[in-house]
Amino acid sequence: MIKLLQYRALFMSILFGLFGNALSKLLVIDEMTWYYTALASLIGLVVNLLVSFLLKGKWTTRMKNIVKIVCVLFFLGLITTVYLHTKFFMEGTFSYSDFNNKVSYYVKGYEYTAQALKFKNENPRITSDEDLVFEGFGGPKKKHLVWTEQSITDNTLKLIASYSLTIIFFVGIISVLLEVLVVHYGRTTMKHTKAVSGQ
Repeated sequence: MIKLLQYRALFMSILFGLFGNALSKLLVIDEMTWYYTALASLIGLVVNLLVSFLLKGKWTTRMKNIVKIVCVLFFLGLITTVYLHTKFFMEGTFSYSDFNNKVSYYVKGYEYTAQALKFKNENPRITSDEDLVFEGFGGPKKKHLVWTEQSITDNTLKLIASYSLTIIFFVGIISVLLEVLVVHYGRTTMKHTKAVSGQ
Protein backbone atom coordinates (compact mmCIF):
# COMPACT_ATOMS: atom_id res chain seq x y z
CA MET A 1 0.00 0.00 0.00
CA ILE A 2 2.81 2.42 0.93
CA LYS A 3 4.61 1.72 -2.36
CA LEU A 4 1.42 2.50 -4.23
CA LEU A 5 0.99 5.74 -2.29
CA GLN A 6 4.56 6.75 -3.13
CA TYR A 7 3.54 6.98 -6.76
CA ARG A 8 0.97 9.63 -5.98
CA ALA A 9 0.54 10.79 -9.58
CA LEU A 10 -0.19 7.22 -10.65
CA PHE A 11 -2.53 6.76 -7.71
CA MET A 12 -4.44 9.96 -8.53
CA SER A 13 -4.73 8.81 -12.14
CA ILE A 14 -6.15 5.48 -10.99
CA LEU A 15 -8.44 7.28 -8.56
CA PHE A 16 -9.82 9.51 -11.32
CA GLY A 17 -10.12 6.49 -13.59
CA LEU A 18 -12.28 4.77 -10.99
CA PHE A 19 -14.22 7.76 -9.70
CA GLY A 20 -13.81 10.38 -12.44
CA ASN A 21 -16.73 8.94 -14.35
CA ALA A 22 -18.81 9.07 -11.17
CA LEU A 23 -17.82 12.71 -10.67
CA SER A 24 -18.74 13.60 -14.23
CA LYS A 25 -22.08 11.83 -13.77
CA LEU A 26 -22.80 13.65 -10.51
CA LEU A 27 -26.28 14.99 -11.23
CA VAL A 28 -25.38 14.76 -14.90
CA ILE A 29 -26.54 17.40 -17.35
CA ASP A 30 -26.29 15.88 -20.80
CA GLU A 31 -25.29 19.02 -22.67
CA MET A 32 -22.49 19.72 -20.15
CA THR A 33 -21.01 16.22 -19.59
CA TRP A 34 -17.99 16.88 -21.81
CA TYR A 35 -17.26 20.11 -19.94
CA TYR A 36 -17.62 18.48 -16.51
CA THR A 37 -15.20 15.67 -17.43
CA ALA A 38 -12.50 18.04 -18.69
CA LEU A 39 -12.96 20.43 -15.78
CA ALA A 40 -12.69 17.68 -13.16
CA SER A 41 -9.38 16.43 -14.57
CA LEU A 42 -7.78 19.89 -14.76
CA ILE A 43 -8.91 20.97 -11.30
CA GLY A 44 -7.81 17.62 -9.85
CA LEU A 45 -4.30 18.00 -11.22
CA VAL A 46 -3.86 21.61 -10.08
CA VAL A 47 -5.22 21.05 -6.56
CA ASN A 48 -3.14 17.89 -6.08
CA LEU A 49 0.10 19.66 -7.06
CA LEU A 50 -0.78 22.73 -5.00
CA VAL A 51 -1.43 20.66 -1.86
CA SER A 52 1.80 18.73 -2.40
CA PHE A 53 3.74 22.00 -2.66
CA LEU A 54 2.11 23.58 0.41
CA LEU A 55 2.69 20.55 2.65
CA LYS A 56 6.41 20.28 1.96
CA GLY A 57 8.19 21.33 5.13
CA LYS A 58 8.95 20.45 8.72
CA TRP A 59 6.30 18.22 10.32
CA THR A 60 5.66 19.91 13.68
CA THR A 61 2.80 19.63 16.16
CA ARG A 62 1.49 22.98 14.92
CA MET A 63 1.58 21.69 11.34
CA LYS A 64 -0.33 18.56 12.36
CA ASN A 65 -3.06 20.66 13.97
CA ILE A 66 -3.28 22.92 10.92
CA VAL A 67 -3.63 19.90 8.61
CA LYS A 68 -6.40 18.48 10.80
CA ILE A 69 -8.29 21.79 10.66
CA VAL A 70 -7.78 21.99 6.87
CA CYS A 71 -9.17 18.45 6.46
CA VAL A 72 -12.25 19.33 8.51
CA LEU A 73 -12.78 22.51 6.47
CA PHE A 74 -12.37 20.59 3.20
CA PHE A 75 -14.93 18.03 4.38
CA LEU A 76 -17.44 20.70 5.42
CA GLY A 77 -16.83 22.50 2.14
CA LEU A 78 -17.45 19.28 0.21
CA ILE A 79 -20.76 18.64 1.98
CA THR A 80 -21.87 22.26 1.45
CA THR A 81 -20.97 22.39 -2.24
CA VAL A 82 -22.61 19.02 -2.94
CA TYR A 83 -25.78 20.41 -1.34
CA LEU A 84 -25.57 23.63 -3.39
CA HIS A 85 -24.90 21.78 -6.62
CA THR A 86 -27.89 19.52 -5.95
CA LYS A 87 -30.05 22.58 -5.24
CA PHE A 88 -28.90 24.37 -8.41
CA PHE A 89 -29.44 21.19 -10.40
CA MET A 90 -33.03 20.84 -9.20
CA GLU A 91 -33.79 24.53 -9.79
CA GLY A 92 -31.81 25.05 -13.00
CA THR A 93 -32.50 22.00 -15.16
CA PHE A 94 -35.42 20.26 -16.78
CA SER A 95 -35.81 16.63 -17.76
CA TYR A 96 -36.70 15.57 -21.29
CA SER A 97 -37.80 12.12 -22.45
CA ASP A 98 -37.08 11.21 -26.06
CA PHE A 99 -39.02 8.77 -28.23
CA ASN A 100 -37.10 5.84 -26.68
CA ASN A 101 -38.11 7.02 -23.19
CA LYS A 102 -34.48 7.93 -22.39
CA VAL A 103 -34.49 10.76 -19.86
CA SER A 104 -31.92 13.54 -20.34
CA TYR A 105 -31.34 16.74 -18.40
CA TYR A 106 -30.77 20.22 -19.83
CA VAL A 107 -30.07 23.64 -18.34
CA LYS A 108 -33.07 25.94 -18.29
CA GLY A 109 -33.55 29.58 -17.37
CA TYR A 110 -35.47 31.23 -14.57
CA GLU A 111 -37.25 33.82 -16.71
CA TYR A 112 -39.71 32.86 -19.45
CA THR A 113 -39.79 34.67 -22.77
CA ALA A 114 -42.91 36.56 -23.84
CA GLN A 115 -43.53 33.81 -26.41
CA ALA A 116 -43.43 31.08 -23.73
CA LEU A 117 -45.68 33.03 -21.36
CA LYS A 118 -48.22 33.53 -24.13
CA PHE A 119 -48.20 29.79 -24.92
CA LYS A 120 -48.64 28.90 -21.22
CA ASN A 121 -51.58 31.28 -20.87
CA GLU A 122 -53.23 29.84 -23.95
CA ASN A 123 -52.64 26.26 -22.75
CA PRO A 124 -53.35 26.06 -18.99
CA ARG A 125 -53.02 22.24 -19.09
CA ILE A 126 -49.25 22.70 -19.53
CA THR A 127 -47.88 22.41 -16.00
CA SER A 128 -44.28 21.22 -16.39
CA ASP A 129 -41.29 22.67 -18.17
CA GLU A 130 -40.81 19.37 -20.03
CA ASP A 131 -44.32 19.62 -21.51
CA LEU A 132 -43.81 23.28 -22.33
CA VAL A 133 -40.56 22.58 -24.21
CA PHE A 134 -41.91 19.51 -26.02
CA GLU A 135 -45.45 20.57 -26.91
CA GLY A 136 -44.85 24.27 -27.36
CA PHE A 137 -41.44 24.45 -28.98
CA GLY A 138 -40.47 21.02 -30.28
CA GLY A 139 -37.65 20.01 -27.93
CA PRO A 140 -34.58 21.11 -25.94
CA LYS A 141 -32.83 22.62 -28.97
CA LYS A 142 -35.44 25.40 -28.88
CA LYS A 143 -35.08 26.13 -25.17
CA HIS A 144 -33.77 29.63 -25.96
CA LEU A 145 -37.33 30.38 -27.16
CA VAL A 146 -38.73 29.30 -23.76
CA TRP A 147 -36.30 31.11 -21.42
CA THR A 148 -34.28 34.27 -21.88
CA GLU A 149 -30.63 33.78 -22.88
CA GLN A 150 -29.43 35.66 -19.80
CA SER A 151 -31.33 33.44 -17.38
CA ILE A 152 -30.01 30.28 -19.10
CA THR A 153 -26.45 31.66 -18.91
CA ASP A 154 -26.84 32.55 -15.22
CA ASN A 155 -28.02 29.04 -14.34
CA THR A 156 -25.20 27.49 -16.40
CA LEU A 157 -22.60 29.55 -14.53
CA LYS A 158 -24.12 28.57 -11.17
CA LEU A 159 -23.90 24.88 -12.06
CA ILE A 160 -20.31 25.18 -13.31
CA ALA A 161 -19.24 27.11 -10.19
CA SER A 162 -20.87 24.69 -7.74
CA TYR A 163 -19.47 21.67 -9.60
CA SER A 164 -15.98 23.21 -9.67
CA LEU A 165 -16.06 23.85 -5.92
CA THR A 166 -17.21 20.29 -5.30
CA ILE A 167 -14.23 18.96 -7.27
CA ILE A 168 -11.83 21.34 -5.49
CA PHE A 169 -12.94 20.21 -2.03
CA PHE A 170 -13.04 16.53 -3.02
CA VAL A 171 -9.57 16.51 -4.59
CA GLY A 172 -8.25 18.77 -1.84
CA ILE A 173 -9.13 16.46 1.03
CA ILE A 174 -7.91 13.36 -0.87
CA SER A 175 -4.62 15.10 -1.77
CA VAL A 176 -3.97 16.27 1.80
CA LEU A 177 -4.58 12.81 3.21
CA LEU A 178 -2.35 11.16 0.58
CA GLU A 179 0.43 13.69 1.15
CA VAL A 180 0.33 13.12 4.90
CA LEU A 181 0.36 9.34 4.47
CA VAL A 182 3.21 9.33 1.97
CA VAL A 183 5.54 12.05 3.22
CA HIS A 184 5.00 12.12 6.95
CA TYR A 185 3.82 8.64 7.87
CA GLY A 186 5.30 6.54 5.06
CA ARG A 187 8.70 5.92 6.67
CA THR A 188 7.21 5.16 10.09
CA THR A 189 4.76 2.70 8.57
CA MET A 190 7.48 1.01 6.53
CA LYS A 191 9.72 0.64 9.63
CA HIS A 192 6.81 -0.79 11.57
CA THR A 193 6.01 -3.24 8.74
CA LYS A 194 9.64 -4.43 8.59
CA ALA A 195 9.76 -4.86 12.37
CA VAL A 196 6.61 -6.98 12.35
CA SER A 197 7.88 -9.12 9.47
CA GLY A 198 11.25 -9.58 11.26
CA GLN A 199 13.41 -8.08 8.50
